[in-house]
Amino acid sequence: MAQKTRISALATKLLDNFQLLDPANQSEYGAGLKERILQALLDPKPARTNQFAIAARLRGLEEKFRVFNNDELADALHDRLDELYTKSNRWTPEILSVLLELSDQPLQETKIEDLHQFKPAPQPPPLTWSDIIHDDPLDNRDGLWDNVDFARDDSDADADSVLKASPQSDATSTTSNDSDGITEAIQGLSVAPNGDGLKNIINGQFWNHAVQGAHNVDDVRHICGTSATELTETQGIREIGFMLCGLPTSIYEQQPDGGMIPSSRYRFKHLSRTAAFQLLEDFATVGSDLARIRLGSSGKQHQPVLQTFQAVSSTKLAETECGLAQLQAECLHSQRGNTASLLCFYEKVKDKTKLIKQLSSIIDQFQQDDKIQASFRILEVLYNSLCINHGIGDTSAFTYVANVFFACLETYLKPLKHFMEYGELSQHDQEIFIQRGRTTASLDSVWADCYQLLLDDAGRLHAPAFLHLAAKKILNAGKSVHFLKLLDYSWLADHAEMHPTVQTSLERMSVDFRANSLHTFSESFDKAVDDWISSSYHSSSALLRHVLDVQLGLHRVLDALEYIYLFRNGAISNSLASTIFARIDRRKADWDDTFVLTDIFRSGFASIACVDTNDLVVRTGTRSASGKLRSIKILNALHLMYMFSWPIANVINKSTLRTYQSIFIFLLQLQRAKQTLERRFPRKMLALLMKDQRGSSAIMLRHRTLWFVNTVFNYLTDVVLSAATADMRRRMAKSGDVDEMIAVHQAYIARLEEQCLLSEDRAPVLQAITSILDLVVLFAEACASYSSHASLMSGNGSKESAPANPDSSHQQSREAEIDLSDSDSDEAELELDSGHVALEGSSITPTFARLENMYDTFMQLQGFVVVGLRGAGNGGEDSGTEMLTDMLAIGYPKGGLRYG
Repeated sequence: MAQKTRISALATKLLDNFQLLDPANQSEYGAGLKERILQALLDPKPARTNQFAIAARLRGLEEKFRVFNNDELADALHDRLDELYTKSNRWTPEILSVLLELSDQPLQETKIEDLHQFKPAPQPPPLTWSDIIHDDPLDNRDGLWDNVDFARDDSDADADSVLKASPQSDATSTTSNDSDGITEAIQGLSVAPNGDGLKNIINGQFWNHAVQGAHNVDDVRHICGTSATELTETQGIREIGFMLCGLPTSIYEQQPDGGMIPSSRYRFKHLSRTAAFQLLEDFATVGSDLARIRLGSSGKQHQPVLQTFQAVSSTKLAETECGLAQLQAECLHSQRGNTASLLCFYEKVKDKTKLIKQLSSIIDQFQQDDKIQASFRILEVLYNSLCINHGIGDTSAFTYVANVFFACLETYLKPLKHFMEYGELSQHDQEIFIQRGRTTASLDSVWADCYQLLLDDAGRLHAPAFLHLAAKKILNAGKSVHFLKLLDYSWLADHAEMHPTVQTSLERMSVDFRANSLHTFSESFDKAVDDWISSSYHSSSALLRHVLDVQLGLHRVLDALEYIYLFRNGAISNSLASTIFARIDRRKADWDDTFVLTDIFRSGFASIACVDTNDLVVRTGTRSASGKLRSIKILNALHLMYMFSWPIANVINKSTLRTYQSIFIFLLQLQRAKQTLERRFPRKMLALLMKDQRGSSAIMLRHRTLWFVNTVFNYLTDVVLSAATADMRRRMAKSGDVDEMIAVHQAYIARLEEQCLLSEDRAPVLQAITSILDLVVLFAEACASYSSHASLMSGNGSKESAPANPDSSHQQSREAEIDLSDSDSDEAELELDSGHVALEGSSITPTFARLENMYDTFMQLQGFVVVGLRGAGNGGEDSGTEMLTDMLAIGYPKGGLRYG
C-alpha cells in the first residue's frame, strides 16, 4: 500500500510537471489519466516493446533522411545505431521507443551543428619512453649510475654498520675497522657442507664400485671381465626405465638396428645370474620394440603417407614414454613398506606397452618392401591388423590401431579426393594407383587414354588390396569430371544437384568400430568406402550419361547407325538398293559416282529424324577393287561413312564402323541376289523353261537359290540384328558409367561379328555364301541368254511370226549372240571364292549342260556352308546359328550332307 501511495504521488507530480492537467476538468480527465498511469506502472508483467518494429522504424527514418537528400544526418544516425548495438541491454528497445515517441519532425528540426557537441572527449595519447625520458632525462646528474668502489674505507664502514648484528652499532660511523664483526656476518651467510648428499650420489654410481681399487687400465679391464657388479632392484628399475624411454644406460647396449642387449657385467644381489639375465632379456625385448619404433619414426620420409605414419607413431611413442616415466617414478618413490620389484615392474611395463608393440611388427613388414609400394603397403598391414583384432574381439587394440590406420588412410585418399572432385591429378600422383595416359591423345579416345590404372610388372594393381574393387569406380568418377570439363557445358548449372561432391572427412564413413559386432570389419569398411565413393561416382557418372544421351544424342546416333547400316527400315533400304542395282544393270561407267551416290542416300534417309544427312557420305573404292559389273563383289566398292561428334566417338569407337560396313555390304549382296531371282525371271521365261524337259534343273535351281537367299537374309534381319540391338539398348540404359557403355557396345559388335559370320573362324562359310550369290547372278544371266536365244529361234522357225523387216530380225539375232557371248565369257572368267569348287564353262558349253553344272555347284557350296556352320557352332552355344544350320540342311538326301 505504501508503494502504491508513493507511486500515486509521483504520477501526480509527473502530470503537474508536463502541465497535462487543466484545473477546469481536473476532476474528470485528470482522474482517468492518472488511473491509467498507475495501472501501467503497477502492472507486474508490462508488455514489452517490439524490438523488430523499433528497428524497422529507425531504418525507415534513416531511409527518409536519404530520400530528402540529408545524407549527413542519415550517416550520423547510422553510426550511432551501430555503436548503440554494441552496448545495448534489455531496456534498449524501450528507450528507443520513448525517444521515437518524443521526436517531433526530426528532419526539419534537427541541426547538424548540434551533433558535434556530442563528440566524446579525445583520449590522451599513450605514455611512451620518449615522454618519460623527456620529463626525467637519464643524464646521471645525481650519480645514480656511477660504479661503486667497494674498497673505500667509508664503504667498509657502511658494510660494517650493515652486517653487524649488534643493535648498538652506529649506522653513520665511518671509522670503525672491527674485522671480527665482518667475519661473523660472513659466517652467518655461509652453509655448512652436508656429506650425506654427496655420499648418496657416489653410492648411486654403481658402475664405479668394481673399479675403485684399480690403479691402471689393465686392472680395470681385468676387473670388468672377471667380476660383475651387484645391483639392487631399485637401481635396476631406474636403469631399465631409462632404457625403455630411449636414454643411454649402463646395463644395456644398443645395436645399430635398434635392438637392446643386456650387459653381463651386472647382476642382482638376490637373483641368480641366469634368472637375472632372463629378466633383463625380457625387458630388452620390450625396449627393442620401442627402439625400432623410435628409429622408424626418426628417419626422413618424402611420401605423405609414411610421414603421417611417422607423426602418429611419434605421438603414440611419446604417450607411452610418458606413461613409462610415470610408472618408473611410482616404483622408485613408493610408500614405506612397499618393496620395489622387478617382476611387478615388468608386468606393468608389459601391460603399458601392449598396444604400441603392434606398431613394431608393422614397421618391420613394410620396411622390407619397395619404397614406392611402402606408401600403401603400410595401409595393407594396418588393415590386416584391424581385421585380426576385430575378429578376436580385442577392442582396445582395435581402437588403437584404427586411429593410426584412418590417419594414414585419410592422407592417402587426399589425392584421390582431388581427382574425383576436379578430374585432375595432384602432385602426389605417384603414390596412388592412377596415372596419366598419353598426353597427345585425340579427343576421339580421350576417355580411354587420359587416365589409366597403374599396374606393376606382374599386372597387379598398384593399390591397397582393400581398394581393388573400388579402384575402377574412383577412376571413372575422376574421368567423368575430366570429360565434363572438356565439354565445357556452362549451361549445366541448372543441374547443380547432380554435380559431384566428395565428403572431406573420414569421420562420416559409417564404419562399425565395435569389436563385438556381428559384421566383420572388412564388410563394414567395404560398405563405408563404397558409400563414400558413391557420393562422387554416381553424381558425375549420371551427369555425364545425361549429357551424352540427352544433349549430345547418343541414342540418336545408335538409331541412325541402325537405319543406315542394318536395314532397320526395309522400305527405304530396298528403295536405295534398287536404285543402286539399276545403275549397275545399266552398265554405266559412272555408276559409282561419289556425289551421285551420296545424294541418293541423303535423299533416301531425309525422312528419318534421327539421321543427320549432312553427316552421311558415300565413298567408293578403285575400279580394280570393284570387280566386274556382273559379280556380286562389285558392291564391296561402296563405303558408307556416318560422322558424329568426338564425345559420341568415345563410346562408339570409329573402328567398329568397319563391322557396320561389312554387315551393310553383306545385306546388300543378299538383296542383290534376291532381286535378281525375283525380277529377272518373268513368267514368260519360266513358262519357256517348263516347256522344255531339260529346264527342270533350272526351275529347281532358282527355287533352291531363292529359298537359300531368303533364309539367310531373314536370319540376319529378324534373328540376329533385331534381337542383338534390342538387348544392347536394354543393357545400355542400365549402364552406370561410360566404361560400361563402351563395354556394352563392344560386346554388341562382337556378337554381330560372330552371328553374322564375319569372324575369322567363320570366314570360309562367308566366302562360300558369297560364291553362291555370285552363282545366282551368273545363273540369272545364263537363263536370260537362253530365253532370248530360244525366243529368237522360235520366231525364225514360225512362218506366221516372220518379221516384216529383215534387218530387225538380224539385229535381234546379233544382240542375242552378244548377250550369250558376254554371259559365257563372264562365267568362264568368274572365279568362285569357296576355294574348293569352281564353274567350268565356255561359250561352246551347251546352255542346259551349264545349268546342270550350276545346280551341282550350288549343292556342293550349300553343303559346305552347312558343314562349316555346324563345325563352327560346336564350340559355343549359338542357338541362332543352329537354327540357320537346320534350315539350310532341309532337302538333302537321307544319306547326309555331301561335299566335294
